[in-house]
Amino acid sequence: MWQVVLGITPTTVTLFLILALAAAVALALWTALAPDSGAPRTTARALLAGWLLLFLLATLAPSQPIGSGDATVWWRPGEGLFDLGAQLEPGELAMLVRRQIANAALFVPAPLLLRFAAPRTSAAGAFLLGVGLCLVIETAQLLMRAGRIADIDDVICAAAGTVIGTGLALAAQLGVAAMRRRGLPRRAVRAAP
Repeated sequence: MWQVVLGITPTTVTLFLILALAAAVALALWTALAPDSGAPRTTARALLAGWLLLFLLATLAPSQPIGSGDATVWWRPGEGLFDLGAQLEPGELAMLVRRQIANAALFVPAPLLLRFAAPRTSAAGAFLLGVGLCLVIETAQLLMRAGRIADIDDVICAAAGTVIGTGLALAAQLGVAAMRRRGLPRRAVRAAP
């Protein structure tokens, strides 16, 4: 699963964010155009459930037999990166940055979809749920002792991804609301003489 990190480039990150914003705009438009229909909310709930299932499979899949590893927690942000005398191999810093971007990207869809699946959920509630989900995953990885490390960097990246996802959903909702208030511009049509 870690091989996904190799595909992270500025282009793929930009495309991912554009697709996430497009999905948010599509859901916001659908919700605005069919306010009495439960279809947009049901679709967002189904997508959220599917994403969470895929997400949990990706984050909790053991890399070695359960109970065979150490229970390791990295509490300091950038553990090993800022230690005195830490020598990074060529390309290692780029790989660490890619991994952190991937961790943040994992948390973008959940709050975005949550804003449409449960419209009364506030931005703060979506943020707390995203960070809470990350803490549950890190705790599970710690207790499983299956080759995964509980890392504070993952929690920080989850918070960043949750803020981005919530922000994209809010931007889409505000943009659609502004478009609907303004309506489409109408041009005056003159009668022929």
